[in-house]
Amino acid sequence: MASKIILSLCDYSGRWPQFYDRGDGYTVWRVDLKYNSDVRRLPFIEGGAIHGILAAPPCTAFSLAGAQYWPAKDASGETDAGLALVDACLRAVALYRPKWWALENPVGRLRRWLGPPRFMFHPHEFAGWSDADAQSADRYTKRTLLWGSFKAPERRPMPPIRACKAGSWIMQLGGKSERTKELRSMTPLGFARAFREANP
Repeated sequence: MASKIILSLCDYSGRWPQFYDRGDGYTVWRVDLKYNSDVRRLPFIEGGAIHGILAAPPCTAFSLAGAQYWPAKDASGETDAGLALVDACLRAVALYRPKWWALENPVGRLRRWLGPPRFMFHPHEFAGWSDADAQSADRYTKRTLLWGSFKAPERRPMPPIRACKAGSWIMQLGGKSERTKELRSMTPLGFARAFREANP
């Protein structure tokens, strides 16, 4: 029996698709600029070959946390570059017609172009899906939005661990280094597992 192909777009960490990538009937194809593969250059693949699409386009031009920089990002062309990646992810959905798909971004202005999200969550609402070692890492607050066609995952909440008045430990990861950006963008493991269970 052929494996089900999951297309993981713009998710260098590989956290979101990792529960599909365990040799139990799925094959994950990762597409990210850091892997020298560009979502904007995906070839045509016959509809039905791709089972699911997980897309996490960069949020730097859209996140509410950086709203004060939006005018500068608009002027520099960064917003247009970000929208080109979002558009390419949606074009993949149109081309490949997967059984299900989801596009993730934090709260911000992406809804201006995509409309209302289908689902919203905080990582701590899925921390109960994590094993004991990962639970404390998942118990933070960060409103995250999903667009797409998928079954909503089941919440197993745990109380958030607030590390600062502004919210959670992840908000303390300031700075502009690439490593910091990667850490802030990682999908919480509890949510990743819950999504996999809801969308086989």
